[in-house]
Amino acid sequence: MDKSIGPQAPRRRRPWRRVFKGVLIALAVIAAPFLVLQASYVLGTARMVSLADRLHPLAGWEPDGENVSGDFFCVPVAVPCDSMWRQYRTQQPPAPSDIRKLTVAAGLDGKVDGDCETSPLPPNVTGMYTACSAAGVLDGFDVEVRVLKLAENDPERIIQFRLSNIKNR
Repeated sequence: MDKSIGPQAPRRRRPWRRVFKGVLIALAVIAAPFLVLQASYVLGTARMVSLADRLHPLAGWEPDGENVSGDFFCVPVAVPCDSMWRQYRTQQPPAPSDIRKLTVAAGLDGKVDGDCETSPLPPNVTGMYTACSAAGVLDGFDVEVRVLKLAENDPERIIQFRLSNIKNR
């Protein structure tokens, strides 16, 4: 007797497959907006971050923070869109020649304002001040390197790399 000719038993349904597909679709729908926002952020800031990567910190500079703002959906509330800063700290005071070398390697003209040591503040006034800086325009972005001091005799320096789209002027 051939079993293939006779009536066949109905196939058992597997409800877990339907539930699994539904969960996958729900997760994709929930995750899609976040993935689109992250992709727009990465694509919208990639050029600016690559320019900041041209500014190489010197040996002994410890990373102290970074803020990147911009993308296709950017809303300029606290900081302008298409701007960023990176900050480093060091106990070894950089000389103007160090800042000049750093900026020339990045593609700027290398002009440094200040001597990276003396205070532009009046006597008996304390606070953070710019000991020296270099600035220029690189591929449509204003680029500034600043060496900050907290006090006249403080050995610690804060070095900031700041980039901003020239449209933010």
